[in-house]
Amino acid sequence: MNTKYIFFDVDGTLISHVGKSHIPPETLEAVKLLKLNGHVPIIATGRSYFLARKAAEEFGIKNLICSDGAEIIFNGEVIIKKYIPGEILNKFYELAKKFPKITAMTDGKYLYTNGVFDNAEEYFNAQAGYNCFKKFEQADKKNILVCYLFVKPELFNESHGIFYDPPKNIKLDFAKDFAEIRNLNTSKWLGICELIKIFNADPNNIITFGDGFNDIEMLKNSKIGVAVEKSPESVKQVANYVTSDIDSGGILEACKKFKLV
Repeated sequence: MNTKYIFFDVDGTLISHVGKSHIPPETLEAVKLLKLNGHVPIIATGRSYFLARKAAEEFGIKNLICSDGAEIIFNGEVIIKKYIPGEILNKFYELAKKFPKITAMTDGKYLYTNGVFDNAEEYFNAQAGYNCFKKFEQADKKNILVCYLFVKPELFNESHGIFYDPPKNIKLDFAKDFAEIRNLNTSKWLGICELIKIFNADPNNIITFGDGFNDIEMLKNSKIGVAVEKSPESVKQVANYVTSDIDSGGILEACKKFKLV
């Protein structure tokens, strides 16, 4: 049996946010069949583990790359955490004083912010299973994994400090409506490489599924990269295959396409 290691993004790939957030039934079926066929489904997400754990449990997945590679979970245990250096956090705190309503950070257990995120708080608390929001001043600055600035990338300017002119010793990534900074040695792909070493797996047996900008590196570097139908063009361009909409069974379709199920 040639075991494949299939890494799935969460939001927009495993979980649909069309209407009320939900997991399409065909996606659940695809993951179930992958396991029955001897393959190993794994989550690779920008979410911190405390926000990805519920989805992982619904799929019966115990291995995850979280916080865009800043957390690695093997067999249900967090085995690696990569924190942001203190000097970078000091610069972020300076920025947070100027923009307290649109900045946040996480230590992998809580979201620290002095802002209000409307309906997002209800969703995040439901995913965590507890009230996961705390104020900035409650954070331990030694254990921060990701810092966020909720500004559309095209609106960034010099007032946004390290998000506009980042130091060389941090990783800066953009999403549609925000940007994040992390430890320099983090990304989904770097996390995948570390987890594959633990599995002692052949890199040629890696398959990835994603839909966002933070998925580009893993889609491009894996043996097979699958983008979902609603991905931006820059994501689709690096993929080996673009599957149909996830609410139309796109994940299961791609698994059948590559004879995984």
